Amino acid sequence: MMWHLRKFPVAFPEGHTDVFATVIIPVRNEGRNIERLIRSIYKGATGDFEIIVVDDHSEDETKSIVKHLQEEFEGLNLAMLSEGQSGKKAAITLGVELAKGDLMICTDGDSEVAEGWLDEHRRAFSSGVKLAFGPVKLFNSNNSRWIDLLNLELAALVGVGAATLKMGRPTMINGCNYSFSKKVFEEVGGFEGNDHIASGDDEFLLRKVYQAYPYKIKFLKSSQALVTSEPPQNWEDFYHQRRRWASKWKLHRDVFSMIMPVFIFCVYGVWSWLLVDACLTLNTLGLYILGAKFIVDYLFVSVVSKVQDRRVSITSFVLLQIIYPFYVVFFGVASNFGTYSWRDRIHRI
Repeated sequence: MMWHLRKFPVAFPEGHTDVFATVIIPVRNEGRNIERLIRSIYKGATGDFEIIVVDDHSEDETKSIVKHLQEEFEGLNLAMLSEGQSGKKAAITLGVELAKGDLMICTDGDSEVAEGWLDEHRRAFSSGVKLAFGPVKLFNSNNSRWIDLLNLELAALVGVGAATLKMGRPTMINGCNYSFSKKVFEEVGGFEGNDHIASGDDEFLLRKVYQAYPYKIKFLKSSQALVTSEPPQNWEDFYHQRRRWASKWKLHRDVFSMIMPVFIFCVYGVWSWLLVDACLTLNTLGLYILGAKFIVDYLFVSVVSKVQDRRVSITSFVLLQIIYPFYVVFFGVASNFGTYSWRDRIHRI
């Protein structure tokens, strides 16, 4: 995977930035964060573009903040889902319908974008790319060990998403940093067929576009395309977020996407046993195997962390290596039943 990740170009030199872009921001109760995101977009943006904030029945001051910012920023629009409509996919679909151009760029209301973010997506689009996705990291202003662990995990997930795409087996992207062609979105039927599933807008669309244009999807391997997002606010939010992420595996229809999570679950089950056995019995072979895995994982995560514009902490890395096998096994089981909370709504798995 590391080899495939390294093969991605760091930029699209043949691309240009004079492309009209529509930034779609689906929001629900993002009053604490939406102004920061909008200001970050305008701070680094050049050329013609519009922003469409699509409100999903917010119960806080989100709408009033956007309306106030409309007096300051040209091209900032506010749309609202009607009664009977709800969810991120409905919000993105409405944004696409209202968009003036063909380049759609999606991000989340609790994020902040790098100054070159808009132009990186424009360059990819003008080079013929039908769907592009970029790196993501979490805010960590207090240098929290906990957030550092989450950023390491996120680096690995971003790297796996990029590497498996290069291998011809796309698996995952992050919904706060991807773009696509409006024409292609309409051509593949948008979210039709999975619009009843609360999350997964990014992954389901990725697979649809890949089926139609397998060589027109790219990872933006540049820190200028970086989006920084809010981490889970507490343990409960973290628990529900991970259950939501993990629960999507059984909803995919391609064989690879259904088998891969089961394979990973089994692998980490074995790693968990090896870790316990090596620590309790000082099994030399087990220690060698775990050491080799540590080295490979460290090299892989280091590549993505450079794109995240952050350094890998050895302490955090070793700690995550110990925790992660048990973590994967736990959520691999927990994501198959019950409910999760997302955007102040309860969803059944």
